Amino acid sequence: MDTPKKRFFLFCWIDKLCAVGGAISSFLLGIIAIIIVYEIIMRKLFNSPTAWVGETSIYLWMVVGLLGAAAVLKDDLHFSITTFVDRLSAKNRRRMKIFTNFLGLTYTSIFVWKGFLFALTSYQFEDVSSGLMQMPLWIPRAMLPLGGLMLSLQFINKLAEEFSNRE
Repeated sequence: MDTPKKRFFLFCWIDKLCAVGGAISSFLLGIIAIIIVYEIIMRKLFNSPTAWVGETSIYLWMVVGLLGAAAVLKDDLHFSITTFVDRLSAKNRRRMKIFTNFLGLTYTSIFVWKGFLFALTSYQFEDVSSGLMQMPLWIPRAMLPLGGLMLSLQFINKLAEEFSNRE
């Protein structure tokens, strides 16, 4: 009977962090559905549309996508076309996974840095949304480096997994 490989605690921690991000994304999807139904009821039944639902749902959608991406990568649930990759030998398929995960890590590392600068600039200039909520834009923009960091960590996890699988 094969015993599962013991993984380094940091990689387990990354998986748990990404799973929490996925759970938060799922929860926020429910919140988005509730507030949109609320808007529909207020608009159609009471002829009293809200000023906050549209803007809030946009910000929540951003968080859903940014926090959910790492959970999707963790479980390999992302969209992929494998016609070419499936025809490769096992050795070349592994090389391709290492290459694409490294490419993803490179991209998300730049994404984290640029997202951080974007959020920091918004904070420094006290940038607010043009909607009625006047939301300080550094708050939703801070989700860019956070989501990118989680995705970067998951790419590191995927690379470590590939390097530890020598079959």
